[in-house]
Amino acid sequence: MEIAVYCGKVYSWTDEICKHKVRLPVLNYNSVIEWISSRGERAFLIFGTDVIPYTLYDYPNKPINETDIFKFMERGGTVIWVGDTPFYYVDKNGVKEEIFSKGNPFPFVPKNFERKPMSKNSENTIVGEILEYNPKESWRPVGANPSLIPISITEKERGGEMLYSTWIYRYGKGRFVRVYDSPYVNVDYVLSLPGKLSNLGIGVRIRNYRRLSDFKMILPNFKIGVIMGKNNVGKTSVLEAIAMLDTNNVSKIRAFRGRISDQIAETELFLNNEYYRIEFSDASSTRIGDARILLIYSSNANPTVTYEPSILRKVTELLSEFDPNIFYVYLSAGNELRVLFNDKTDVSINELGYGYKSLLNFILSYVVYQPKIILIDDLEGFALHPELLKQFYDFLLKLDVDLILITTQSSDVYAYLAEKRSDNVRFILINDGKYEVLSSEEVLDRMDYEDLRYTALKISNEVH
Repeated sequence: MEIAVYCGKVYSWTDEICKHKVRLPVLNYNSVIEWISSRGERAFLIFGTDVIPYTLYDYPNKPINETDIFKFMERGGTVIWVGDTPFYYVDKNGVKEEIFSKGNPFPFVPKNFERKPMSKNSENTIVGEILEYNPKESWRPVGANPSLIPISITEKERGGEMLYSTWIYRYGKGRFVRVYDSPYVNVDYVLSLPGKLSNLGIGVRIRNYRRLSDFKMILPNFKIGVIMGKNNVGKTSVLEAIAMLDTNNVSKIRAFRGRISDQIAETELFLNNEYYRIEFSDASSTRIGDARILLIYSSNANPTVTYEPSILRKVTELLSEFDPNIFYVYLSAGNELRVLFNDKTDVSINELGYGYKSLLNFILSYVVYQPKIILIDDLEGFALHPELLKQFYDFLLKLDVDLILITTQSSDVYAYLAEKRSDNVRFILINDGKYEVLSSEEVLDRMDYEDLRYTALKISNEVH
């Protein structure tokens, strides 16, 4: 990770960072171009003065995407900006010129150009919580935009427009990070941002959904997470609140629960550099981001789908990884799903053992929906034999998905997964709004003398 600070001769609102004795390379009008031209991924350029130098942004003489600062972001570099509106002014050899009226490089426009706060209050999104940002009054918020990851938002009236006070704009492989959209700047925080941005993990926040009045988890990056806790602590509710980010799950949750929510609930998810948010109730929903999520209740795992030949060929291929004796999965003339084995045995799916049937239905659902997130409630309900369960975990670890969350009350379910010793696995113990996250090695170390299902009952400290 390389970090440098740009300090120009002119500024609009702030030069606080440049007044500090920073232990980083400090670049000027001319040296910044040499530094930025040879860097990309894992490089951070912090603007200590909030006027862009013409050496980096010679617009309109060059198209925006051909300016050096945007080429830096295209290669994977990160720009951190504080103070006045980004790209509003340009510094041409020490002379400040307004160029925003000639062209805005962003697909959004600030909602306020007056020299006064638009909102005295703003609050963090789950991304702001991950970044430990301290939100301040907002002077230059922008409207919600799918190209932005919000860090903090302005408080809004019910039904009013949501505005992003601070945000991350994704461009190419890189990003433009906008914090402190006011004359106020916390220098120490800004200088710490490269480290925080380099370690962005997974964030979940759920409000007003069943028992979860304001529940949040800030997690490291992993692929499979196993959630454990006592009955009625909210394990299933966590999965359902996340599943609501995909409209395909609404009817499934309503059928299982009888209703969604009498009050307006909210879910935020930050995963794999994508931000998702939904406000929902029985009556309506408003969402940001398009998530593909497969929710499976083990007590109701049968998919209701149409089986195209291409789907059944893929299902056969995946199921053969568990049992090489399978020749083909097909749909009979009577529209019945059947399995043909190499020895010519031909059976209906309903004649298979419960565990085998659960596995086949899971693979069918996965192939049909092609989800990026998979949520399985009570995996022990699949009734998989220990050897088949171990194979199932190997299968899950190879799937092309961003996240798999599993709830369980079974020691076998968590113990066999821990034995895989995978860095892509974590175990989440929750109790009364608190949680603890363990690695496979930590679980294996504890298993000799404690049962994690009982450990979860004792969690009362702050987040681990």
